[in-house]
Amino acid sequence: MEREALALATSVLFGSTMGLFDDMVDLPWRYKAILPVFAALPYMVLKPSDRWTITLPLFGTLDFGPLFFVILVPIIVTVTTNTVNQLGGLNGLESLSGLIILVGLTIGSGNLVLTIVPIFCLMALGYLSYSGRVFIGNVGTFSIGLTLAVYAILFNIKLVLLITLIPHIFNSILILFSNYVLHDKAQTIIDEAGLLYSHRVRSLRTLILHYKRMEEHRLVLLICLVVGLFAVLGLIIEWITY
Repeated sequence: MEREALALATSVLFGSTMGLFDDMVDLPWRYKAILPVFAALPYMVLKPSDRWTITLPLFGTLDFGPLFFVILVPIIVTVTTNTVNQLGGLNGLESLSGLIILVGLTIGSGNLVLTIVPIFCLMALGYLSYSGRVFIGNVGTFSIGLTLAVYAILFNIKLVLLITLIPHIFNSILILFSNYVLHDKAQTIIDEAGLLYSHRVRSLRTLILHYKRMEEHRLVLLICLVVGLFAVLGLIIEWITY
């Protein structure tokens, strides 16, 4: 367990340092997207687990062997960290959605030892950021994403993580398509009554606001509910698969 704890802690430390650097210099997305690969280096060096496989519905268990550390780990870390980062922008959304995913992963692994402190930290951050007292920035989102990715890899619950991240991945696909194909960005507008709305669908947030105007807090809770439903779905599929 000490080796797993060291891999998780050092990876998160690398990620938070990179997030701080990004907040200070405001890196373009093409550079920001590859930063999590370097944050995965501690895990790749320590190799705290002998689980080199991933189990997928219909495909069964895929064994990557030693290539697991140089192919699958960087992909999981990069996708998780960037999708968590891209879903942000609303008070409390990053920390609360991260909390929901981490709780789901903890249930899936049956191990609370490594997540008890992160869970309490995310609960505190969720309360403070939801109330508008704290803005976690890229330091927070990078740390949250890396915690989720490395923990899922350590305890071989990558399928739960993948399914739970579907709303995040969908949001990132919309954003990337808008930025690089439509050359347009998501815009959230506030009306006279203080409600948020959007004229164009460019992200998960603007997709919801395009059809329904609502307060920021209500929107955050709605997106967290969606993430929670996918977390439950991920756990169900994990239990059926195994």
